[in-house]
Parts: sequence; structure tokens; C-alpha cells
Amino acid sequence: MNWETHARQAEVKLRASRIPGSEEIISLIKRVNPTSLPLSDSDRERGYRLKSELQNLLLENYGESFRLDRHPYSDNILLIRHRSIPTVDACHTHIRSLSAKALDALDDPPPVPVPAATAKPAAKKRLSQAEPGAPAGEALNTAQQLLAEYDFPGAEERLTGIRIRDRKELTYLIKGVRILVEEMGAYESAAATILSQPAEFQGERRVRELLALSCYGRDMIPEARALLDTLRPDELGKSALLAYADISFRDGNLSAAMALLQLSEAKEGILPAETELRKKIEACMRAEAEKLMRRAEGAFAAGELEQVESLARQALAHSPRYQEARQLLRKVDAIKTAGEIGALWSQYEAMAAPEQRLDLLGKLLELDTNNEERIKGLIATEKALVRRRTADDRLQELATLAAREDWSRCFDILHWLTRQDDAERFDVAFDIAPSFSVLYRNRRLFKLPAPEAKKIWLDLVAVKARLLDGNQDGCLERFEQIKRYFDSYPYFSEEYDRLVTCESEAARNEADKLMKELYFEASSLMEARVLAARLRRTITKLPPDEVARFRSMIDLAVSYHIPKNSEEDNLDDYRTLLLIGNAAKAASLRESISDRDRVASIDRETAEYFAISVEPIAVTVSPDAPLDLTSEPGSPLTQIGESPRHVLFREDEETIIVVDLARPGAARYRSPHFKNLGYLDSLPDRDIFLFANTVTCNNVWRAKLSEAEACFCAEIEVNRNYTYEGRASFIGMFMSSSKDNDYYACIEESDGVRVVKQSLDVHSSTVRSFHLKGEVSGISRASYHPDTLLICTDSGTFLLNSNLDLPHGSSPLARTFPMRLFALHIEKLNVYISDNVVKVLNSKLRIIKQYPNSSAGTFVSSPGVMALCTETDTALISLATGKGTFYDLNSNKFSQTIPLGRLLWTNTPTRWHCFDYDKGSSTLVVKDITHELATLLEWRVICTPDQDGDTQLANIRQFEDPAFFNLPAKAPA
Repeated sequence: MNWETHARQAEVKLRASRIPGSEEIISLIKRVNPTSLPLSDSDRERGYRLKSELQNLLLENYGESFRLDRHPYSDNILLIRHRSIPTVDACHTHIRSLSAKALDALDDPPPVPVPAATAKPAAKKRLSQAEPGAPAGEALNTAQQLLAEYDFPGAEERLTGIRIRDRKELTYLIKGVRILVEEMGAYESAAATILSQPAEFQGERRVRELLALSCYGRDMIPEARALLDTLRPDELGKSALLAYADISFRDGNLSAAMALLQLSEAKEGILPAETELRKKIEACMRAEAEKLMRRAEGAFAAGELEQVESLARQALAHSPRYQEARQLLRKVDAIKTAGEIGALWSQYEAMAAPEQRLDLLGKLLELDTNNEERIKGLIATEKALVRRRTADDRLQELATLAAREDWSRCFDILHWLTRQDDAERFDVAFDIAPSFSVLYRNRRLFKLPAPEAKKIWLDLVAVKARLLDGNQDGCLERFEQIKRYFDSYPYFSEEYDRLVTCESEAARNEADKLMKELYFEASSLMEARVLAARLRRTITKLPPDEVARFRSMIDLAVSYHIPKNSEEDNLDDYRTLLLIGNAAKAASLRESISDRDRVASIDRETAEYFAISVEPIAVTVSPDAPLDLTSEPGSPLTQIGESPRHVLFREDEETIIVVDLARPGAARYRSPHFKNLGYLDSLPDRDIFLFANTVTCNNVWRAKLSEAEACFCAEIEVNRNYTYEGRASFIGMFMSSSKDNDYYACIEESDGVRVVKQSLDVHSSTVRSFHLKGEVSGISRASYHPDTLLICTDSGTFLLNSNLDLPHGSSPLARTFPMRLFALHIEKLNVYISDNVVKVLNSKLRIIKQYPNSSAGTFVSSPGVMALCTETDTALISLATGKGTFYDLNSNKFSQTIPLGRLLWTNTPTRWHCFDYDKGSSTLVVKDITHELATLLEWRVICTPDQDGDTQLANIRQFEDPAFFNLPAKAPA
């Protein structure tokens, strides 16, 4: 076993309640003895401490079996020998290291010093011993060997011969002098050895400390004091501190002696002399304290409390455990406290202001413990009075603000009153102004955050003001938005009902007028449909029974204008419906066509046009696949899109490979129409995908891609099914997850951005639309079933539901705050944004989580983030070099760059896979490496929050260098 193990065993034995046997203790003494071992300074000090404690334990319990032999070299060095067995010894010790109990346990007192002439002759020199003048390290080792054999003269000869030449040998000098001072007591030789060294080394702190100890050991107190005064006490060792304390005690500086002794006792180890010195210091300090105490008692009898307190504290400074001084101080404190309590009660009775009375009662509660319950009752009374006065002041301020129509500050006061337990003033406050009545016990409104509740109420007040001015434009629409918060209050409902009645009457008159135009003035089907659309929008403001009656009349009127299609027209419409994918309408029209052969011909023609060939691919998911991240796959593939469960690759111009990781499975799909197609959207639960032709920018294809069924479902010509300006651009297009012939599109036009929900038919129509200003930075699908779209602009962020409305309860702040999208968690509808750090928003666009260490994430935006693994909080970042890097949101670390062509991922949330594809054998090998990235790749922090923005950006741009942080190629097996 090594020395550390022996040292731990010794510590366990010293703490144990059972006393070990003498043989076991002697064995441990020899094993922990650091004399001849190459240990560090701290371990050497620990070894000598354990050795001394074990020797004291041995003598305290088995002292009658041992004797102390004076060492032939030093009077202070003793050798512990067994009385009956001369070959058994417990090593040498210093007499100062033995406790009084250990000395008392010995049958004989320590031996009387013997003249030096009887010293044991030096042992014969071994071949391994170094000659005088040898290198310091060699001389030290030789001395330690001689010391282990108790050849103290030989050891002294080697140690005093140490001469160091450079700073590297300073450690050998210090260890050698320590042996002379602490183990041999050869103080004069130690001093001579130090003074024989070059002057530059004599000034070292540790060397000067040892020189001071040698002077102290030779009773050269002035010299030792002068050396110790130049050293910092907190840097001194235990023995030096004890010596310094003893010198201060001899000088009569008791406080300094006690402070130094306490520093010595705080350090590891046991020095028996500490106990003796403490007793001496405490005895002297106690004597000084008693003198001061006698003066303090005289001052107490004379009633001079200030002088009593001063003298008692001085006595405690001399003797902190002097109980009589503490008792006298407690008496003084009691007298002073009683006087202070009386003065405070007098002030309390004289005070009129409740705030000042509360301050006095707070002080009395701390001092007058006998009247605690009474004081607590008075405090409750005063607080109630303060609350009443404050409420009265706030009510007066509320009335003043209401008269000035400062409604914003009025709301703040009313909101404060709702949190007070004062029903009387609460009722009075809400009667001050009519608009306050809708806030009375309005739990639904006050559940919202205060700023949002305030905005809603101020909107109501503003709408009411507009109505008083006779301006009704837009008032009903705003009332509809805030109706759920105020519909039970007459202040709101009376005006709302009047507006609804007026709006209904106006809508009824407008509907009657349009109906007459539809019946008697419309000259074509197109004109009839335009009037019908206007009518349908108008009648939404009427009661349900009237709406139903008008709708039947509209349908009847439009049917009069519909020309009877010829068989040829029906066949053309049937073909159009099949091509745009409106299967339900096509099936209905099919029943009205009598030429079944032409219908079958169109079906065959469409099926051939939409046909896709399928070829399965064998997929192997292997956790042990020997895939190398440094190289491209055998047959390179280009990933063109991904859904939450699929990955789409382009193999060639007419071939697309779809991998379904949920099963898992894969297949190769071929069609001439796949040429130039780019991925737009998917419905993963139905294996349906949406593509756009990147060359024509006018043809959108919908396809069913599964091994069981593969075909195109629709070809949509944008310019025939959408209405837009000449220079408009389509930013994004998505499928409805509930209706096959409904699509969402984001169209950027000259006057802003228009999001439309379009229903495709022979004559396509817009179902709903949403208009917004500003430049769109991105539009993404946020969820399925129901559909949700996220739109980011330079002026705000919008989350739209399937009806292109803002969901109820969504954050109004988000609509005025442009966000930098980082990733979208489609399953949970969580939005990850970059804002100083990466933050997570819920479906209301409110922050629910953030990654405090992800400062580098602010330099990465959505186009560069391929996907995010929410299980490990790692994102895959695409680099301009054609490679990628992983980013850990928790540790702010980037991985080394790797080829993207070897990786495979789905939409967020994803898992990370590497793969290899063999086109010849149609096999795909996939390996999940989600939890292996930490060991597969090297990681480092590229930028930190304490760096300025330019430095952080420059560090991130290092990735543009293809050689930066690259993955080294593995050596062949």
C-alpha cells in the first residue's frame, strides 16, 4: 500500500473509540513516518503530525512498557524503546511533541542529558551515501537515510554541507533545515547552514522563518523577534506561530500573544506547548481582567453606567470567558433598556401621526417583551388606521383624476383598491365614474396581467367616448373583441345592444337592396356571384333565422343565372377538378355526365399523368454500424425537405427517395414531374407532400408518397387559382390538414402582405384573408390539426389559426415586437427565438423557458438551423462551407464541423442519425447518434457573453473557413 493509504488508516485509528494494540500503533508509526520518503511539504507536515499523535496514543495507553532514551546528539530528541524487547522501537520524537499525559504514563522520567562525549559514533558510510559538497538533492536523500538509522551526526554532516546554487534547489535547503530544526533540534547547525547560503536565498520567506525558529530554539529571543516581525503571521507555520506567540507573551503583549496562539491552534497538528502557553496567557489576562472588574463594580455602585460598560468590556477583551463581566454588562443593559422602553412609551403617547407611532411600536416590540401581545394589538390598530387614511387619500385622488379624465392613472388606483380588504371604500370608488362600474369585481378581467387588463379597459373607455361624439365607425368591431370581459355589465351591454340593433337594421336594409339587385339587375353569372358574395358578408350581422332565409334565397337567385352546361363543358370541368385535386366535387359532377366512355378516358389520362413508380429500399437501423462521419456516403444524396417523421432526398432529376423514420422504411419514387421540384409542405400522418416547380414558379404539385400508394393528387396553376397584383410574390404555401382543396398562401404585394385561405374549384375563391404591414422575414407552419401559421415581420410576430385569426389570449406585445426565429417545435407549438439568449414561447407567444448560457444562439437564425433535438437541446447549424456544426444550447458549445451529406434529420423535434446509402443494392443503413455526439465530436465555446458584439460575430464567422475546427480523418482499421 502507498503512504496515503497508511495515513488514512492512521487517521481512522486515531478517531476510533477502540484503542489499537501497541504492535499495531508502532506499525502505523513506522509507515506514516515521512523522514526518508519523497513527499510534498504538505504531506510531510501531515506525516509528522500523525506520527506525533500516534506516539502520544502509544505512550498514554502503554507507557509502562516503554522507556525514553536520550538521543546521543540532541537533548531534545528522544527515542521510544520497548523495555523488554530492545529491538522494538517507536521512532524518535521531540520532547515538545509529547503530551503531559504521555509523559505521566511512563514509569521513569525523561532521561537527564548526557555529555556530548558519550555520543554514539557515526555509522559507517554506505556506498549510497553522498560525500560532503555533493548536490543538494543527493545530500538530502543521504541525510534522510542516515536519520532513519538514527545516525544523527552523519545526517547533520550531510545537511550542514548543503549549498544551493539556483532557485530550483531551494526546496532541498528548506527540507534539510527543517530536519535540523524540527527533528534533530540542531538549531545552531540549522542557523549556520542558512547563513552559509548565497544572500539572495537567505531573504526567502520560508528560509527566514526557519532561521527565526533556530534563533528561538537557541533562546536568542531578540533575533527571533526581529525576524518574525518582518513576516506576515498568516503565512507562518504552526511552530513559528507558537514561537511568535511565546515571544509576544514574554514581551507582555497578551492580546497579540493570544491572537498568534489562536492562529497556531487553527492550523493542523498538535503541539503540547500550545496548551501550556494558553494557560499562561489566560492566567495573566484573567488577572488584568479582575483588576478592571473591581473598578467596574465601584463605578456600578456609584451609578456611572457608561464607565461600568467601558471597564467591563475592557475586562472581556482581556478575558472573553469572564462571566462576572458578562453578568455586569447584562445588568447595565437591563437598566438602559428599561429606561429606553419608558422613553419610547412616552413618545408613543405624545405622537399623533400613525406612521410615526408604528415606528415606535416596532422598536417597542423588540425591546418590551413583557408587553408583546399588547404591542401587537396596537400595531394592528395603527396599520388599519394607516390603510384607511391611505384609502381615503387614494379615493380623493381618484375623484380628481376622474374629473380630469386621466383614465390611465384611475385604473392604477382602482386596481390597487381591488387588492385591499376595505369593502366600504371599495364600493364608493366604483361609483365615482360610470366607466368604473365594469371593473367592479371583474374577476375575468383582473386574471389578466395588469398592463393587458388596463389596455382592454382603456379601449372600452375610448370607444364610449367616440360614441358620445357620434362616431360609430369601428366601434362594434372593437366591442366584439372585448365583449367577453364586460358583457354582464349594463354600462357595456346597453351600448353594445344598441349598436348591434343599429348594425342589424343597416345590414337588413343593405341585404334587401342587394337581394333586389341580385334578382332583377344581375345580367351574368359572374355579376350574380359578386352580388351573392357581398350579400353573404352582409347577412353575417343578422340573427341566425334571418341568415338561413337569406342564404336559401341567395342560392336560388344564383341558380337562375347558372347556364346549363353542355356535356362538353361538364367534361372539361371534370378534368379541371381532377387536376386541382378537388375529388369530392369531381365525384359529384361525374354522376351528371352521361358519356361514361369519355369519363373513363379522362380518368385514365389523369392517372397516367399523375402516375409515380415505386421501388422499396431496404432500411437497416443498427446502433453498431461502423459509419464514419468524416466522409460522404457511398451514393451521395441531397436532402431537400423533412417532415416530423419523413426525410426527402433527391437521387437524380426524376427520382426522390422518402425515408419514414417512424416505421422505419424507405422507397424510391420516379416521375418526370419531379424535375425541378422543391419541397413546400407535408401532411406527415397521411404521407402527403407539396412541391413547387422552381423554374416555372407557377406549378404546385401535391403527391401521395407511400409504399402502398404513390401518385400525384393535384397540379395547381397559381395564376389560374389565385388573384394577385402583377408584381406580387408568393412567400409560402401550405396545405390544409382538414380539407383537401383548401390551401394557405402568403402573398407579398405593393401595399403590404396578404395571407389567404383559398378553396380550389373550377372557379377558386378566397375563404378568409389576413392583411398586415411590413416586410415578412419568414412564414412557417406551427402545427397540424388544427392548422397554425407563424409569420415573422420587421414590425411584429403573428400566430394565425386555421381561420386566419389571432388566437384568443395571444400576447399583444408579440404583435409589436419583431422576433428572430430559431426553431419551431410543431408537436407542442413551441416557438424558439434568439433574443440575447435562446428563449421558448408557448402557443400564446409568451416566454415559458430560456437557455441562460446560449449567448451564441443570437447569431444563428432560422434559415441556418436545420433542426433541433429537444431531448438533448442540440441544434444542427448549416454553414456556408457546405458543412454543418452542432450547437449545445445548455453549454454554449459548438462541435467541430462535419459533412452534412452524412447526416439525416427530421423536423423539430428530431433525433440525430448518420447513414450510408448504396444505390446499387438499394440499401440504407441508419445509426442513431443522438446521445453519442459528446464523444464522437470535439466541442468548444466559440464566443462568450462578456465579449462585445463585434468580437462574438468575428468568432462565429470563423466557421466560414473550411479548415476551421475540422474533423480529422480516422486512420484505417
